[in-house]
Parts: sequence; C-alpha cells; structure tokens
Amino acid sequence: FQVQAKCLVNATGVWVDDMRALDAQADLGQTTTSTTTNASKIEALVQASQGIHLVVDRSFWPHDHALIVPKTSDGRVLFVIPWLGKTILGTTDTARDDAPLEPRPFASEVEFILHHAEIYLNKAPQRKDILSSWVGLRPLVKPSSAGVSTKSVSREHTIVKSQSGMVTVTGGKWTTYRAMADDVLAFISKNGLLPYSPLPAQGLSQNFSLVGAQGPSSTVVKVSQPQGLHSYGNEANFVLQLPGADIVLHEQITEAMVRFAVRYEYARTVEDVLARRLRFLFTDAQLAQSLAPRVAQILESEGIKNPQLQAFEELCALYLSC
Repeated sequence: FQVQAKCLVNATGVWVDDMRALDAQADLGQTTTSTTTNASKIEALVQASQGIHLVVDRSFWPHDHALIVPKTSDGRVLFVIPWLGKTILGTTDTARDDAPLEPRPFASEVEFILHHAEIYLNKAPQRKDILSSWVGLRPLVKPSSAGVSTKSVSREHTIVKSQSGMVTVTGGKWTTYRAMADDVLAFISKNGLLPYSPLPAQGLSQNFSLVGAQGPSSTVVKVSQPQGLHSYGNEANFVLQLPGADIVLHEQITEAMVRFAVRYEYARTVEDVLARRLRFLFTDAQLAQSLAPRVAQILESEGIKNPQLQAFEELCALYLSC
C-alpha cells in the first residue's frame, strides 16, 4: 500500500538505521530496495545490545517483590522478578553488530545468570528448570568513540529529523516510553511537521490511562474466573460477554480471551495470541506449544484462514532451547 502522511516517525528500535538508509535512498530517487549501498552514507545512531531472560518456576523466588543486585562481581546487574506466576531471571548486556528478528541467548549469558542466581537464591535453578528463554535487543544510542562497552552507553533517547522530514526516535527504555512519546510530539510541534497547539509542560500523556487499565468500571475477578482475567482491567466485561467465556483452556485463559484478541486486539496468528496478547510463550514455552492447536482452531472459527500453527510450534521449540 502507498500511504500519504504529513509526518512519519521511525520508531523501529534496533532497525532505525535500516529505515534511515531507505529514507536516504528514496531521497536520492533510487529504486533499489537494498539498504547496504546507502547505509554508509548515514551516520549510524544505534549500537544493539543483547539482554537475555530466563523464566523458571515461582518456587525459586516465592515472593511478591523483586530482587535487584545492582553490581555483580563483574559489574553487571542481576534481577529476579515475580511475573505472571513465574520468576524471571536476568539480564545480560552483550554488544551485537547484527539485529536478528529472533535472537537467541549465548551459552555464556545463560551460564552467567544461572551462576549468579545460585549465589543469591536459596534454591538454585538449573538448565533443566528453564521454562522459557528469550532475548531483547536494546537500541542504545551509539557512542562516538570506538571500543566503548555497552554497559557505559547512555540509555537516554535521542530524536533526529532527516532531510526528507522523517523523524527518528531511538534509545530509551520500556520504563521511559511515555517521556519518549511526549518528546517526539514536542519535537514534531517545534519543527512544524504537524499543526499541534502548544504542549503542556508536563507532556500530553501524564493523565492518560492505557487501554484496559484498572479503573472504576473494572470487573472484580471472582475465584471461579480465570486468573488471567484481572489483566483486562476495564475491558474484562467485554471478555465475559463473548462466546466461550466459560470454556477454560488453562487456568489463565478461556476461549473468550482468544476471541477477544481477534475481535478487539487485531490478533491474526497463534503467535499473536500466545506471545503478544497473552504471554504464554515467554512464561512457559512448553505450555504454549500444548495450547497452540486449540488456539488455532478458535482463530479459524473466527475467520482466520492461516493462523500459522506450525510456525508457532517451531518458535516454541526455539524458546525451549538454550
């Protein structure tokens, strides 16, 4: 599709430089889809840094609060976080020169986390206890001097505008996404890219609730209802009104939740449901694999012709290997 827009924001994480290369090539009137010829014509903004997470049973950290070790023996950070009935162990900080769509943990990273978990936890997890392993790539703002460790690279975000007018935002963290969004809007307004009125000093989003946030209209989750229903906040009533609200696929998921993902959250594949809407792939990849065929059937009943079941089952196997 060709879409006309007054302003384009490039917020593609570790791939922002690829987009900037495409933008530069389009600005030169070139038609090739390869970014390699023009990548050298832009100064790279991003240094990718890999951080891994290992998920184990809650019994390894049976508490409601997180444990943070701010400085391990080699100066890294270790955290142990209770999440969705499981425990997350993390993380690492490994520089990468590539940006694969599905990065995998390096053996040394897994050993680092398991070794330090043994030091700080009463019950030490082993490789066989890992329920899922996954990786994130941080789009750190590239340092100007070569050879700088990613541990010392700033986690602050940066915003730039290209000659064509495309706005790129990169850097930052999950915990600063609202500040990043406010700063992007302020940048767009200041540069006259969209006709915004003056922005409030505290930003536009300070008093905005996320879709599905807890609020006055949130449903009180009863003991007989799936545990996962609480995460829908003020949208829980929509879930309860859909077909299959009383058909439990697992203690945290009903058939109605899958239908809600399709009808209201744009889910089109099994991976959309079990990884991006519900987090089973990240909390227990084997359980996600077992739920996948039934989820695929529900998607098909909702009119999805190809829910990509086999691709998701292969992805589950990948998340179980480390």
